[in-house]
Amino acid sequence: MSIEGELVVSVTTAAGRVAAARGQVQRPRVANKLFAGRPARDAGTLAGTLFAICGRSQAVAADAAVEAARGEVEPPTLREARDTRVAAETIQEHAWRLLVDWPKLEGRAPQVEALALVRRIIAPLLGGGTGSEGARARSEAEAWAERTIFGMPPQAFLALATVGDFELWVRRGGTTVSALAAHLVGERAMLGASDVGLLPAGGDDWVAGEVEAEVDGDAAFEEAPHWRGEARETGPLARMAGHPLVAATVATWGRGVGARLAARLVELAAALVAVDGRHGARRLEGGAGLSWVETPRGLLLHHVVLEGERIAAYRIVAPTEWNFHPSGAFSRGAVGIRAGNAGRLEQDVRWLVASLDPCVGVRFEAAHA
Repeated sequence: MSIEGELVVSVTTAAGRVAAARGQVQRPRVANKLFAGRPARDAGTLAGTLFAICGRSQAVAADAAVEAARGEVEPPTLREARDTRVAAETIQEHAWRLLVDWPKLEGRAPQVEALALVRRIIAPLLGGGTGSEGARARSEAEAWAERTIFGMPPQAFLALATVGDFELWVRRGGTTVSALAAHLVGERAMLGASDVGLLPAGGDDWVAGEVEAEVDGDAAFEEAPHWRGEARETGPLARMAGHPLVAATVATWGRGVGARLAARLVELAAALVAVDGRHGARRLEGGAGLSWVETPRGLLLHHVVLEGERIAAYRIVAPTEWNFHPSGAFSRGAVGIRAGNAGRLEQDVRWLVASLDPCVGVRFEAAHA
């Protein structure tokens, strides 16, 4: 099994609907084995190399956790460079979903060349560039997004505030993404809506003040993370919940595919125009540090304990485990999906999974009660 592993999503149907659902992340829990005993200075390089998906966010989390454990204060220039890397990775990953993965899921042609172009444009930002080269890359990325994603400047998209605004955009946006969005809004806007609470967006105080105790008190926290004793959803919907358009879609369609689509688009537009507040870290007792990064897929936590300049213990809590918690957004959102047609059922379940954007491959299983 690779370090990324896979996600097995299983549903049980009865009386023509999904009666129970589960998402099980199957991957080795090897962070401590891979990191423990190594020099602390190698943590960021190791994390960025080991994890092919969101590798830049993983590297930022590792470096920030080690620095916090040492008691070091992150210089403002370094913080900006790291936030820039995470924001650029968010642009890349959201574009990947919207242009390649999601069209393929709907049987549409993927826009591979458009994705390749934006990856070239944002290369300086992925490297943390914040000077004139970075400014030029950001300007080019905004122009690319206007042509390819929004059919309007990203700032104009951020001004949309109602479901009516959004529905007008999906009809008149004039891009392949708006056309795909029109189909999703028409067919699956309320699909997979759940009552699972949203995880607050990352912040040093609440992460260190509340999650630290959860991590320390639960040896299996990485497998089923929770906040205040409950499963929570993380990702674009949680982070963008305060935006008027996202709040309006949630009020109309619930926390499902339609609202997550709107949140991803809003977050993509926001990442093109602002980069700050995407990571942080706090020093803990006993030579430990806890870092957080708001990765494209959700909250990532790294917890490190140092002995001198060696890593004594290491834990990683990935976004996928939050969203596919046994009582999480997938398991509760899938219940009630119509199951009369096997092909339609699998397609609906895969769309629900895609809206939660796991960082592993997916295997689908269905059983009938």
